[in-house]
Amino acid sequence: MIFKRSLFFSLSLVLSGCAGLSGAPTVTTVCSFDQAWGVALTSVSEFELRKIDEEGGTIETDWIAVSSRTAGGPLKRNVNQERLRFFVNLEAHQTGTSISVHQAREFFSPYGVQSQSQAWRRIPAVPEEEQRLVNRIHNKLEAKGC
Repeated sequence: MIFKRSLFFSLSLVLSGCAGLSGAPTVTTVCSFDQAWGVALTSVSEFELRKIDEEGGTIETDWIAVSSRTAGGPLKRNVNQERLRFFVNLEAHQTGTSISVHQAREFFSPYGVQSQSQAWRRIPAVPEEEQRLVNRIHNKLEAKGC
């Protein structure tokens, strides 16, 4: 079941370029695509970027290590790991530009069966983190007068 969900999610990313994922926080602005692109790019400048495709309207961060929300093992040690990536998609419209943000998040624990394969496991995104990035973009757009 997890494999099917991961496969579906991966195919969704490839086919939609992250823009068509339902529920992705979005901000719409009257700014031109070029203005919105500059704002989106500066909004993720604190992260290492993996992909920057202005023509395709996509920005992808590299993996970002974050604190795990769960403790591992019977002693509840802080050994579990999580990482995330942001996908920022821009789409030009006649009336402006829409910018959506999606997060991919993965989990690893050195305990249990999963540790045998040394594999990261996809887990649900944290909507508050996606929304926080959308809010940052929105605030920068407003500061530009858009």
